[in-house]
Amino acid sequence: AAAKKAAADKKAAADQKAAAAKKAAADQKAAAAKKAAADKKAAADKKAAAAKKASTVSTSSIKTSKYQSTSEKRRAEKSEFLQISVYVDTGKVLGLVALGVIVSSVLMAGLLLFVR
Repeated sequence: AAAKKAAADKKAAADQKAAAAKKAAADQKAAAAKKAAADKKAAADKKAAAAKKASTVSTSSIKTSKYQSTSEKRRAEKSEFLQISVYVDTGKVLGLVALGVIVSSVLMAGLLLFVR
């Protein structure tokens, strides 16, 4: 009878150990699932924040380009075959004019000396 009781106690202890191991495995699995869900939510939040930032950037650039001056509207309405734009650097033009004035005054002074 004592041997039966000892075997029953060993079996009960083994069953408790197996149940504890099963519970630990289930807890680990639940923790892993919880962590995966948290990671997935964080990734979704990050993606949503990036999309929101991108949408605010695009709307702000649209707002700036929405306004058109009268000349831009007319230019957009025209159908032109070719358009040529000329830009003048006023600093260079003024520099060349000043150089021309100085050179011409030197030449006139030289001419006056030569003629006398």
